[in-house]
Amino acid sequence: AAFRRAPTARRLVAMPPPHRGGGGSSQGGLCTQSGIRNVLLGLFVVYCVLLYTHNTQQEAPRRHIYRTPRLLAQQQSMRATTAGPSAVVPAAQPQSQVHAGSVSAACTASSELATLARVTPISGRDAGGTGDEPLAAGDRASVHVPALTVSFCEKYAVNRALITTASDQKYMIWARNWAKSLQAHGVRNLFIGAMDAEAQKLSHAEGIPSVLLGRMRAGTTWHSANRYKIRLVQGVVELGFDVLFTDADVTFIRDPMPFILQYPEAGVLISTDLLIREKPYPMQNGLENTYEIHGKYRADLNVGLMFVRATSATTRMMNHWADVANADMSKSMQTFFVKLVREYASCEPLPGHPELSNCYNGTVPVGLLPMDKFCGGYIYFVERLPQRMNIEAISVHATYQVHQGLDGKRERLRHAHLWFLDDADYFAPKGGILTMAPMELPHWVTDPAAVRRYQEGGDLKDDHRNRTLVHFDLVHYQLRQLRNAMAVAQMLGRTLVMPDFTVLIDNTWYPMNGAWPGFRKLGPFVAPLDHILHMTQLKNNNIDYRSSTFLEHPCVKPTVGPAATARVSFVDGAAAPNAVDPTSNKIALPKGATEAQVVAALKGHPAKVVHLESTMDVIKGFDDPSAQANFASKINRTPMLWCCITKNVANDIFKQPFPPGHIYYDFWYDQPHTDRFQRRYTDKWELRVGP
Repeated sequence: AAFRRAPTARRLVAMPPPHRGGGGSSQGGLCTQSGIRNVLLGLFVVYCVLLYTHNTQQEAPRRHIYRTPRLLAQQQSMRATTAGPSAVVPAAQPQSQVHAGSVSAACTASSELATLARVTPISGRDAGGTGDEPLAAGDRASVHVPALTVSFCEKYAVNRALITTASDQKYMIWARNWAKSLQAHGVRNLFIGAMDAEAQKLSHAEGIPSVLLGRMRAGTTWHSANRYKIRLVQGVVELGFDVLFTDADVTFIRDPMPFILQYPEAGVLISTDLLIREKPYPMQNGLENTYEIHGKYRADLNVGLMFVRATSATTRMMNHWADVANADMSKSMQTFFVKLVREYASCEPLPGHPELSNCYNGTVPVGLLPMDKFCGGYIYFVERLPQRMNIEAISVHATYQVHQGLDGKRERLRHAHLWFLDDADYFAPKGGILTMAPMELPHWVTDPAAVRRYQEGGDLKDDHRNRTLVHFDLVHYQLRQLRNAMAVAQMLGRTLVMPDFTVLIDNTWYPMNGAWPGFRKLGPFVAPLDHILHMTQLKNNNIDYRSSTFLEHPCVKPTVGPAATARVSFVDGAAAPNAVDPTSNKIALPKGATEAQVVAALKGHPAKVVHLESTMDVIKGFDDPSAQANFASKINRTPMLWCCITKNVANDIFKQPFPPGHIYYDFWYDQPHTDRFQRRYTDKWELRVGP
C-alpha cells in the first residue's frame, strides 16, 4: 500500500535514525531521575532519553582553516607491459588511465610524498557541525539532518551542487580515499556525512568538511545504518542544493560533475549493475537506453552512486523513499528505491529527451549513467570494458567483490593505482622487491583454434574433460610457479610483486558453473588477484606482496629501471655463485637450486629489484624440512575458493555432494599432501567440493 498512495507533503519533523538496542546518552542532564519511581515518570524518562540521543552529539572544534592537498598539473598515463600471447590471452592492463593531480602521482622521493600527504585539520562551524550549534541569523537547518545548514552548503557548493558520502568510524578509511580521489582532481564541493562523532573527528583531522548525521548505536544493522544515507540525500535537496551521493567505496578517476551537468532536465541520474550492453538497446545521448528502466528485462539500479537535482518532485520522492524504507528494516534501501521508480507508477520516455524516462507518477525524469564511465566493480576490474574500449572512465564502484571483503576491494584499487592512502614505506619495501616473469601457460592456451573451440563449445572436446577441471588445471599450473617465487621471496626477505593469473571461468556467489545468467565472460582472460588468492589470509600469514602493476606506479617507476634490477636465470648445469656479486646485474643459478645456493647468490644484493626470469620448478625448496613444512602450510591457507558447480554437475559428473558447490584451489596439487582442511591426497589433486 505504501507504493500505491500518491506522494504527499512530508511532515516537517526530523525522523531519528532507527536504532537496535536500548539506552541513551550518558552525557549531561536534560532528564535527571528523581527519587520518585512511578510508571508515568519512567515513561517520561524514556521519552527524554530517546530525544536526547537523537539531538545530542559531541562538539566539534571551532577553528576553520580549509585547504585541499597540492594538485599536480601533469597527467599520468600508466601502461603495464605483461608479455604473452596477446592474440589469445589479453595481457593485464593497468586499470587507471589518467590520474591528473593525484596525491601520489609525483612522489618521486619519500620526502616529497610525505609533503604531499600532509593535511591541514579544519574546525569550527564552517567545517561542519553536530546540530547543537545555534543557527546564525538568516540561516536555516535541514529538518532531516539538523547539522546541515544552508550556510554550510553555500560555502562548499559549486553551481549549487555538492558531492557527498556517508561513513562511520569503521569505514572512514574508505571515505578518506573517496575524498582524496576527488581532491586530487581539484574537486572542492565535497563533504562527508558522519554517522558517529568519531567519524566526524577523523574527517576534520583530514581537512575534509563533515556534518554529523546522528549517533549510530553499537549493534545497528546494516539496513538500519544505510537509512542514514537517505537522510543525507534528503537533507541536501531539502535545502535546495543538488547532490551527487555515492557509497564510500566509490573512487573517482576524474571530476564527475562536467558529465552530469550535461543533463539539466534530469531529476535523477543513477548508476546500474549492468554487466553487458545488448545491441538492441543502444545508448541514447550518452546515457544507457531507457529500456533498461522500464523494459521487461531491466537493469538493476545501484543507489551507491546517484545524482539528485533539487526540485519539489525529487524532494517528495526522497521523502517517500525514506518513509517506506524506515517502515521496513528487513530490506535494503535500494530495494525500496527501485520500487519507487518502477512499481509506484510506470516510466515513460520523456518527450524530446529519449535518454530520460519520466518516473514516479510522471514527475521525475530518470536517466541511467553509462556503465563504461560510471563503472561497477565487475565492469572495471573483471570485464575491463573501459580499458578495452579505450574509454576514459569517471568513477569505479568496488562492487562485485566475490567472497572477500574490504581487503579484496583495497587490493583491486591498489592494482588500478586508485588507492591514495599508502605512505612512502609502502612504495619502498624493506629488503627490496622480487619480481617474476609472466607465468608460463599450457600450450593449448596459445593455440587460437583450441581457444575458439573452448569458447564455442564449452569443453575442450579433444580432451573429453569438463570445463571446470580444465580451469583448475590452468590455475594450478600457475600456482605451481607462484609457490616457487613466494619461497624465494621468503628466503631473501624481499617483497614479491604478484603475477597476473589467466583463468577460464568466472568466480561468482552462486552455482552457475562460472558464468552470470545471460552473460559469460569467456576465457581465457586475466582475472583479478582476489579471484585466486585471499587477501586477508595473505595478510594474516605475514606474506608481504604488491600488485602486478606496482612497478608502473608513479611513486615507484622512476626508481626501478634496468640499472636497479638484477636478473636471475635458472639454467641446467650452471655453477652456483659462492657469494653475492654486487656489481653484477645478471646472475645464473642451477635449475633446482637449493636454499643455500639462492641465499648465497642473492641475499643482500644491492639491486632494488631482483627479477626471476622463470619460476617453473626452479628450486628444490627450503633445506630444513621443518622450514619447508611451515612454508607449505602457510601458503596453502591463502588460495581462494571458486564458486560454484551446479547440483547436476556435482552429483552426475564428479559424484560429489551438493551443497556445497565451491572448490578450493591448492598450491600443492601436483604431489601427495594434506590440504588446509586436513584432507589427504595420496597421489595428485582431485576435485572435492567444500567444506
